[in-house]
Amino acid sequence: MQNPEDIVPEFPSWPESWKYQDEDVPYGEALLEVMRPFVQSMIEQGLARKTIRRHMGYLWLLGGEIIRDMHIHEQHVDFEAEDALRDAVGSDGGPLCRHIHGNEDQRAFDTTCRKLHTFLQKS
Repeated sequence: MQNPEDIVPEFPSWPESWKYQDEDVPYGEALLEVMRPFVQSMIEQGLARKTIRRHMGYLWLLGGEIIRDMHIHEQHVDFEAEDALRDAVGSDGGPLCRHIHGNEDQRAFDTTCRKLHTFLQKS
């Protein structure tokens, strides 16, 4: 059976790419562990590698936005990865992403966020 690293080899290093300071890495690692079952469920559903890779790209953006927001608002003490993800995504999509430039990409990002929201609601 495949795992997320088979589709996006950089998956384990995402927390390092999201950090502002070294203290951010454990929070990123916690986010990754909440994201992992979602990615694994897409693999088990038999979605195409290209589709999963696209969703994972948007998950990477989402994680970066969450870590950035946590860092800006100094929420390190109260940070719970699953709660942070649940707060960031909803039935209407995700947050505005500063790295997305265009409505079509934002809609695709929101699609991934809605899928994650649905997954988190069921788990």
